[in-house]
Amino acid sequence: MMEQLKTAAAVFCTACICAELVGQLLGDTRGRRCIKGAAGLYILLALFHALPALQSDAAGFTPPQTAAESYGTAQQMILAQAQTDLAARLEEQIGRQTGLDVSLTVTLEADGGAVRAARVYAALAPGLDPGRQAAARRQVGGLLEEALALGGDGVVWAGAPGGG
Repeated sequence: MMEQLKTAAAVFCTACICAELVGQLLGDTRGRRCIKGAAGLYILLALFHALPALQSDAAGFTPPQTAAESYGTAQQMILAQAQTDLAARLEEQIGRQTGLDVSLTVTLEADGGAVRAARVYAALAPGLDPGRQAAARRQVGGLLEEALALGGDGVVWAGAPGGG
Protein backbone atom coordinates (compact mmCIF):
# COMPACT_ATOMS: atom_id res chain seq x y z
CA MET A 1 0.00 0.00 0.00
CA MET A 2 2.70 2.51 0.96
CA GLU A 3 4.65 1.44 -2.11
CA GLN A 4 1.68 2.37 -4.30
CA LEU A 5 1.45 5.81 -2.68
CA LYS A 6 5.20 6.36 -3.13
CA THR A 7 4.91 5.40 -6.80
CA ALA A 8 1.94 7.74 -7.25
CA ALA A 9 3.85 10.61 -5.66
CA ALA A 10 6.87 9.94 -7.90
CA VAL A 11 4.67 9.87 -11.01
CA PHE A 12 3.01 13.13 -9.96
CA CYS A 13 6.36 14.83 -9.40
CA THR A 14 7.68 13.58 -12.73
CA ALA A 15 4.53 14.76 -14.51
CA CYS A 16 4.81 18.21 -12.94
CA ILE A 17 8.42 18.52 -14.04
CA CYS A 18 7.48 17.42 -17.56
CA ALA A 19 4.58 19.87 -17.63
CA GLU A 20 6.88 22.72 -16.65
CA LEU A 21 9.37 21.72 -19.33
CA VAL A 22 6.62 21.57 -21.97
CA GLY A 23 5.33 24.94 -20.82
CA GLN A 24 8.81 26.52 -20.96
CA LEU A 25 9.81 25.00 -24.29
CA LEU A 26 6.54 25.41 -26.16
CA GLY A 27 4.96 28.27 -24.26
CA ASP A 28 1.78 26.21 -24.10
CA THR A 29 -0.12 26.63 -20.84
CA ARG A 30 -2.97 24.37 -21.92
CA GLY A 31 -0.61 21.38 -22.32
CA ARG A 32 0.90 22.06 -18.90
CA ARG A 33 -2.55 22.10 -17.30
CA CYS A 34 -3.55 18.86 -19.01
CA ILE A 35 -0.43 17.02 -17.85
CA LYS A 36 -0.84 18.24 -14.26
CA GLY A 37 -4.56 17.37 -14.33
CA ALA A 38 -3.82 13.84 -15.55
CA ALA A 39 -1.14 13.37 -12.90
CA GLY A 40 -3.56 14.62 -10.21
CA LEU A 41 -6.19 12.13 -11.39
CA TYR A 42 -3.60 9.36 -11.19
CA ILE A 43 -2.85 10.34 -7.58
CA LEU A 44 -6.56 10.27 -6.72
CA LEU A 45 -6.99 6.84 -8.33
CA ALA A 46 -3.99 5.47 -6.40
CA LEU A 47 -5.38 6.94 -3.18
CA PHE A 48 -8.86 5.49 -3.72
CA HIS A 49 -7.27 2.15 -4.53
CA ALA A 50 -5.31 2.28 -1.24
CA LEU A 51 -8.27 3.40 0.93
CA PRO A 52 -9.72 -0.09 1.54
CA ALA A 53 -6.32 -1.27 2.71
CA LEU A 54 -6.05 1.76 5.00
CA GLN A 55 -9.47 1.02 6.49
CA SER A 56 -8.60 -2.62 7.16
CA ASP A 57 -5.30 -1.56 8.77
CA ALA A 58 -7.09 1.00 10.92
CA ALA A 59 -9.63 -1.59 12.09
CA GLY A 60 -6.81 -3.74 13.46
CA PHE A 61 -5.16 -0.85 15.30
CA THR A 62 -5.40 -0.88 19.06
CA PRO A 63 -3.88 1.85 21.20
CA PRO A 64 -1.44 0.78 23.91
CA GLN A 65 -3.09 -0.15 27.18
CA THR A 66 -1.87 1.50 30.35
CA ALA A 67 -2.94 0.61 33.81
CA ALA A 68 -4.59 3.43 35.75
CA GLU A 69 -2.74 2.46 38.90
CA SER A 70 0.60 3.19 37.26
CA TYR A 71 -0.14 6.89 37.75
CA GLY A 72 -1.62 6.48 41.22
CA THR A 73 -4.95 7.68 42.41
CA ALA A 74 -5.98 11.30 42.40
CA GLN A 75 -5.57 11.35 46.19
CA GLN A 76 -1.97 10.13 45.90
CA MET A 77 -1.15 12.73 43.27
CA ILE A 78 -2.69 15.51 45.37
CA LEU A 79 -0.82 14.28 48.44
CA ALA A 80 2.50 14.24 46.54
CA GLN A 81 1.93 17.79 45.28
CA ALA A 82 0.98 18.95 48.78
CA GLN A 83 4.21 17.45 50.17
CA THR A 84 6.29 19.33 47.61
CA ASP A 85 4.46 22.63 48.15
CA LEU A 86 4.61 22.34 51.94
CA ALA A 87 8.35 21.61 51.89
CA ALA A 88 9.00 24.65 49.68
CA ARG A 89 6.94 26.95 51.91
CA LEU A 90 8.62 25.67 55.08
CA GLU A 91 12.10 26.08 53.56
CA GLU A 92 11.27 29.68 52.67
CA GLN A 93 9.76 30.40 56.10
CA ILE A 94 12.71 28.89 57.97
CA GLY A 95 15.13 30.83 55.78
CA ARG A 96 13.35 34.10 56.63
CA GLN A 97 13.13 33.38 60.38
CA THR A 98 16.57 31.88 60.98
CA GLY A 99 18.69 32.87 58.02
CA LEU A 100 19.57 29.19 57.50
CA ASP A 101 19.46 27.37 54.19
CA VAL A 102 17.59 24.11 54.81
CA SER A 103 16.49 21.39 52.40
CA LEU A 104 13.30 19.57 53.44
CA THR A 105 11.36 16.54 52.30
CA VAL A 106 7.95 16.29 53.94
CA THR A 107 6.05 12.99 54.18
CA LEU A 108 2.29 13.34 54.63
CA GLU A 109 -0.08 10.53 55.57
CA ALA A 110 -3.81 10.35 55.03
CA ASP A 111 -5.80 8.96 57.97
CA GLY A 112 -9.34 8.59 56.76
CA GLY A 113 -10.39 12.13 55.90
CA ALA A 114 -7.50 13.88 57.66
CA VAL A 115 -3.95 14.48 56.46
CA ARG A 116 -1.05 14.82 58.86
CA ALA A 117 2.69 15.26 58.62
CA ALA A 118 4.31 11.93 59.46
CA ARG A 119 7.98 12.81 59.05
CA VAL A 120 10.29 15.52 57.77
CA TYR A 121 13.72 14.74 56.36
CA ALA A 122 15.94 17.78 56.76
CA ALA A 123 19.44 18.73 55.72
CA LEU A 124 21.37 21.89 56.48
CA ALA A 125 23.27 23.52 53.65
CA PRO A 126 26.90 22.42 53.49
CA GLY A 127 29.48 24.84 54.76
CA LEU A 128 27.78 25.62 58.08
CA ASP A 129 30.23 25.86 60.98
CA PRO A 130 30.25 22.48 62.80
CA GLY A 131 29.94 24.26 66.15
CA ARG A 132 26.76 25.95 64.99
CA GLN A 133 25.15 22.84 63.43
CA ALA A 134 23.72 21.44 66.70
CA ALA A 135 22.11 24.77 67.61
CA ALA A 136 20.79 25.21 64.08
CA ARG A 137 19.28 21.72 64.13
CA ARG A 138 17.56 22.41 67.46
CA GLN A 139 16.22 25.72 66.20
CA VAL A 140 14.94 24.35 62.86
CA GLY A 141 13.65 21.17 64.51
CA GLY A 142 11.65 23.22 67.00
CA LEU A 143 10.11 25.31 64.22
CA LEU A 144 9.19 22.19 62.24
CA GLU A 145 7.72 20.39 65.24
CA GLU A 146 5.66 23.44 66.08
CA ALA A 147 4.47 24.12 62.53
CA LEU A 148 3.60 20.50 61.73
CA ALA A 149 2.68 19.18 65.21
CA LEU A 150 5.38 16.52 64.96
CA GLY A 151 6.62 14.38 67.80
CA GLY A 152 10.26 14.31 68.92
CA ASP A 153 11.26 11.76 66.27
CA GLY A 154 9.33 13.45 63.44
CA VAL A 155 12.37 15.34 62.12
CA VAL A 156 15.14 13.18 60.66
CA TRP A 157 18.41 14.96 59.92
CA ALA A 158 20.62 13.89 57.04
CA GLY A 159 24.09 12.91 58.16
CA ALA A 160 23.20 12.85 61.86
CA PRO A 161 23.88 9.69 63.86
CA GLY A 162 20.59 7.98 64.61
CA GLY A 163 18.76 10.43 62.35
CA GLY A 164 18.49 13.18 64.95
